[in-house]
Amino acid sequence: MEDPVKPVQLVYHRGDSLNAPENTFASAESAIVAGADYIEFDVRQSADEVLYVMHDATVDRTTDGTGAIAEMTSAEIDRLDAGSWFNPAFAGEPVPRLEDFLRRLKGRVKIYCEIKQADAGRVVDMLDGFAFGNDVFVSSFSADIRDDLRRIAPDIRRNVQLHIAGSLEQAIHHEQAHIFEFLEENVTRDAIHEAKARGLETMIFIDTPNAELFAKLVEWQIDYVNLDYAALFRAVQQEVMLRLDGAAQTI
Repeated sequence: MEDPVKPVQLVYHRGDSLNAPENTFASAESAIVAGADYIEFDVRQSADEVLYVMHDATVDRTTDGTGAIAEMTSAEIDRLDAGSWFNPAFAGEPVPRLEDFLRRLKGRVKIYCEIKQADAGRVVDMLDGFAFGNDVFVSSFSADIRDDLRRIAPDIRRNVQLHIAGSLEQAIHHEQAHIFEFLEENVTRDAIHEAKARGLETMIFIDTPNAELFAKLVEWQIDYVNLDYAALFRAVQQEVMLRLDGAAQTI
């Protein structure tokens, strides 16, 4: 008898970024209300070494300011409006300091922290300070930051992307990853099953409303989806699980 199909865990990419400005308190709150299992967010560091939640290297796209966040002081960043660009209803939304963001999320949702540009040790210390434990995993596109994470935090769950690691073998033996992430263009059923058979959890990043692929991912039993179109995925997943459950009842 086959094991029952388990729900895929939904990782809300930069919070509920379709309905609120990304990487803000507002997008996090919206994601929690919507039933997120995890919230994914990005971390960067200011010129005076304050940790912030922001994706881009500059503040230009998602605030009313200009300049590289690494060259700005915390006083300058704290004055920015990170909401009006998305919708006037979010005017005055701040760029969250990581400490305040973690305090807001602790005990309410699990988190996926991607370190873009910051001292990995300081990020890990802050995560440890809030005692997220197994309710967090981390990653970075920076090889140096990933090296630091393996060295200073060997027990923290780490994610690596197939296109970054190069292969499953590299993800296991060099990256020492716990979660193996695919993209829309490189995910397959066999690749998911092989990674899971080798002891890794699996995830995909997908930023398109690809309902056909969503259905396959549920059937293939991927562990996590990191995505923008979470409501659509949830609806597709419910339909697929009902269909599969009905088929199982007839056997």
